[in-house]
Amino acid sequence: MVHPSRLQWFSFPHRTTLAVGAALTLLAGCGGDDNPGDRQVQVQFAGQVNGQEFVCGRIYAGVGVGQPGTYQVNDWRFYIHDVALVRTDGSRQTLALDQDGIWQYQNLALLDLRKDCGSGALPTNAAVAGAVPDADYTGICFKVGVPYSLNHINDATAPSPLNASGMLWNWRGGRKFIRVDGVGAPGNVDGAVAFVVHLGSTECPGQDANSPPTAACGYPNIAEFCLDNFDVDQDQVVMDMGKALAASNVAINTANTASGCMSGNSDPECIPIMPRLNLDFTYVAGAGAAPEQYSKVVPQTLFSVGKP
Repeated sequence: MVHPSRLQWFSFPHRTTLAVGAALTLLAGCGGDDNPGDRQVQVQFAGQVNGQEFVCGRIYAGVGVGQPGTYQVNDWRFYIHDVALVRTDGSRQTLALDQDGIWQYQNLALLDLRKDCGSGALPTNAAVAGAVPDADYTGICFKVGVPYSLNHINDATAPSPLNASGMLWNWRGGRKFIRVDGVGAPGNVDGAVAFVVHLGSTECPGQDANSPPTAACGYPNIAEFCLDNFDVDQDQVVMDMGKALAASNVAINTANTASGCMSGNSDPECIPIMPRLNLDFTYVAGAGAAPEQYSKVVPQTLFSVGKP
């Protein structure tokens, strides 16, 4: 059955009221995925840096530790999946995502906050849209990342949004679950440092980077987030990268390592960041070094509920 909110998608000939009524009757009899007891919802997302609205290119002060503590963001994208609304009794209801062919595929969605990050306006997506049974919901849960079954499919033939080249590492490594590109101490000719946060699976076995892994990745790095007191009709899910960088010096990067943190288990810049992405982190300084375990920060502060 066609959901009433979708009737605007169809264009009817301007003939008679009878003709339009007949067309609507035919539409009502068509099969589809919608159920008469469902309602459409849009989960709105927003980016912040230490509580301030994300604006591409803006310089934020007081980010992390150390001086000068200024940070500028020029890319912000992330995948989520398994979105569910939580009823008052604590049970979860999976959000049946709209299959729009652009931002959503199966149970996966790409959030893209870069609208003003290019020389011109970029395509952007700050909402996840789908259907749930009409009921009272007071919370939301979702996972940040790409499910293993979708993470390592061929980027050249993958459906959108899995074909976003800027979110791909390689076939074996899969996608970047979070991509936030930034610069610490921007404007400082001698001290500016590229400092990014790229989250993805690591230790994915295989000899060829251009082939899928031969087994599950050692560190999937998929985190689940649940938020209470969430009104899907009014509230936003806020992602604050200032919280992820709270213990980092964004103007310093260890020599001969990736810029910022790209999820590498031998990258010291990941030690304060990965636990703030709601993940346990294993750091290994190098061959023969004993693994160091860092537990995720509880409670997590990366995502919160934004009230109107």
